[in-house]
Amino acid sequence: MLSNIYLKTLRDSRKSVLFYSIGSISLGLYVTLFYPTIRDATGFAEFLDQLPEVMQSLIGDAETYTTAEGFLNAELFSFMGPLVIGIFAIIAGMTAIAGEEESHTLDQLMANPISRTNLLAQKIGALLTNLMFLSIAMWVGLTGGSILAGFDLSISGTTQAIISQYALGAVLGLLALSVGASTGKKGLAGGVAAGVGLVGFLLDTFLSLVDLLNPARFISVFYYFNSNDVILHGINVVHFLTLVAIAVTAIAISLWRFERRDLAN
Repeated sequence: MLSNIYLKTLRDSRKSVLFYSIGSISLGLYVTLFYPTIRDATGFAEFLDQLPEVMQSLIGDAETYTTAEGFLNAELFSFMGPLVIGIFAIIAGMTAIAGEEESHTLDQLMANPISRTNLLAQKIGALLTNLMFLSIAMWVGLTGGSILAGFDLSISGTTQAIISQYALGAVLGLLALSVGASTGKKGLAGGVAAGVGLVGFLLDTFLSLVDLLNPARFISVFYYFNSNDVILHGINVVHFLTLVAIAVTAIAISLWRFERRDLAN
């Protein structure tokens, strides 16, 4: 019997988690090993000051960009890191229930002596565990790369940035899972979560330069993830708890809808 869905899900996803973890470590190493080139470049800060405002909004302050934490904030936590975590989380979330339902394997899981709530809870637990593995892998890449490159990196700031990024990934993954559990449609689940992530990224970066649209940043999940540059200034507790509240709400909706919905199989 497959009563332990949690361990089964971890086993089924071990290859993808391994590849994503290797990619996360490699990304961390790449960014940190490249940083000394930027740090030692002559006149680089003056060059950044001359860039258009839209580019400066992506890179951040010229003075902090040439520091290790400022560089990682601009080059990793502003785009590449959330992209890796977000893609994995959305795929995992959309396939957790809706993927099983569309491939006609959900009925096999439901044939075991476990409730729908128990099954869904174990799927959620596996998703959050896999995200933790990826987050640890990226942390290892960053800290290991800083040691290899021979520069000091704030362990506290880096850890807090990774935790905040983990919360962002959890929100996107659980949103995809919630839509999938509520509708049984994998494509819709992935589309909604990806749309939330993409719109959130645009609102928090490019559109933040438009005064009329700037207040809309507050509906962006990216705003609550890193609007205060977590690696530089630490986690904003209110923002972090907002992400937690969104994740908990997504879980509650998925449990409520999945328990009452007629399954396709």
